[in-house]
Amino acid sequence: MKIALVTTDIELEENKRIEEEIRSLSHEFSLVNLKEFEYEILENRIFVRQFENLSPDLVIVRGVFRSIKSITAYLESLRRKGVKIFDNQFLLHKYSINKISDIIKLVQAGIPVPDTFHLHSFEKYLPSAAKVGYPIVCKLTRTGKGAGVHKFDREEDFKRFIENIALNEGDPRNYIIQKFIPYVYDLRILVIGEDIFCMRRIPKEGEFRANFSLGGSVELFDLDEEGKKMALDAIRAVNISVAGVDMLIDPEGRRYILEVNHTPGMIGMEEATGENITRKYVEYAIANAV
Repeated sequence: MKIALVTTDIELEENKRIEEEIRSLSHEFSLVNLKEFEYEILENRIFVRQFENLSPDLVIVRGVFRSIKSITAYLESLRRKGVKIFDNQFLLHKYSINKISDIIKLVQAGIPVPDTFHLHSFEKYLPSAAKVGYPIVCKLTRTGKGAGVHKFDREEDFKRFIENIALNEGDPRNYIIQKFIPYVYDLRILVIGEDIFCMRRIPKEGEFRANFSLGGSVELFDLDEEGKKMALDAIRAVNISVAGVDMLIDPEGRRYILEVNHTPGMIGMEEATGENITRKYVEYAIANAV
């Protein structure tokens, strides 16, 4: 079978692992980089350079962060021609990362999240932060792997941060403000269908973010049934089947879902569990492509 992996982020480490596992299953593999998505329409036929000379039987969509609407339209046309696609509901949602809408879905499903504000004016930032009290966390809404996440212990520091963003013509709608949760455990729960894997993320010294991609260490964590149920409830609320669920557990044992990552990393989980997570992902994608 000819399998193409479509992405706009070819730097993701997982791309190479996915290629290795697809080839190990005796399938043909192509990496389709749509970072610069262009097309030509000649005599009412569409030509996309990256798909020239390719006739995939199955397309896996992972890590599409640019030209989302245009790429969606093209992939939908491939599906109509009989190409099977596994997209983790990308074609339905038409986005890869959207913390704003995901948080709404989580709350509506009764899943606990930190106190959160999404605002359209920088003037509302400081009063909103004061409602929950410091420390607070301010996050960019369309990034992952810990990028664009800032913690503030004092109003003075947060005020300077806001002023700097406004000075550089930043958009207040691109951020969310959340109450900082003083956690005992920072967990990444990787869900692939009904399979659940869990690791504890430990931040490096001097860093509050525990992301593996930022130099944090990881270790296997024995997640209880309550935690597994919460993780499954979270991905069902967001309506995807493969996800990285970030969970914090505070000193009183309260659990909070920080976010549901639509394009979860697998390298750190493989290190923590010693299992071939990428193989499980590839097999799941092939079995569930439609």
